[in-house]
Amino acid sequence: MKYSQTIGFILTLFLLFLTTQPLIIIESRHWVITGWKVAETNFGQPGKFMLYMGVMNLLLFALPYIAAKRFNMVFAILNFSWTIRNYLVLAACSMGECPEKQWSLYACIFVSFAILVMTFLPKIDVNKK
Repeated sequence: MKYSQTIGFILTLFLLFLTTQPLIIIESRHWVITGWKVAETNFGQPGKFMLYMGVMNLLLFALPYIAAKRFNMVFAILNFSWTIRNYLVLAACSMGECPEKQWSLYACIFVSFAILVMTFLPKIDVNKK
């Protein structure tokens, strides 16, 4: 695909934006959980790892080398698996209370999967000598 690297770059920036949006809301405690602000829960900061992997994806999408494209697949797989982990941890019901899932939690999954797909479609010139 001709524009897969550009699309992947833009999707990665959008994923980093999504980590700042509300992922879940816990109504009983009036907590809004984002990737960076987790109130008084023990979720950690799920957006921090996504930031690290996202920066690596941005860098590797920009580099024209074949090794960079291969490593980009690895970082995209790590990012996608971390997003699935975030969904499982954040959306789980605890002590009879289920959080209200927001659109950005679902969008993180779809965007990180799209980034993974874009890493499998790099434009590589095979006729170079």
